[in-house]
Amino acid sequence: MMTIFIVDASVFIYGYRIGEGEMVTVPGVAEELKDAKSTTLFEQAKSAGMRVEPAERRYIDEVVKMARRTGDMDVLSETDIHLLAKALQYMGKDACIITDDYAIQNAASRLGIQVKPIVQHKIMDVLIWKKRCIGCGRYFAQGEICPVCGSKLKRTRRRE
Repeated sequence: MMTIFIVDASVFIYGYRIGEGEMVTVPGVAEELKDAKSTTLFEQAKSAGMRVEPAERRYIDEVVKMARRTGDMDVLSETDIHLLAKALQYMGKDACIITDDYAIQNAASRLGIQVKPIVQHKIMDVLIWKKRCIGCGRYFAQGEICPVCGSKLKRTRRRE
């Protein structure tokens, strides 16, 4: 079975070469490319057979549900969510996300998706993100202001 690589913008930004396998990405990745080199590499990959496919709603909903539960929603972009959803769609077909984005790696680990980093090290711990009030110290799943004392909430992490 041939590996399906779900590729993030970092593949084109770093000029990373994929070995044997199929490349798939989502339309939002092209919008993240800001320079001529990475845009050209993206177009070349498309010409060589890379598929650019939108994510399916049911997989997007699954990723969003998990991200809300773990506090990852604050750091995942719409494109990140769509990449994770696309990887879920291909999950029983030897799929792997190629990315250096730690937020994507964290969420992928929770979803049981394989990850291969490019330049950075792979994440060591899966984290749960919470918001902690700088005034009273209480924890909340989301928000910017503490509903108890009115102080600012600061994003903190917890190892699972």
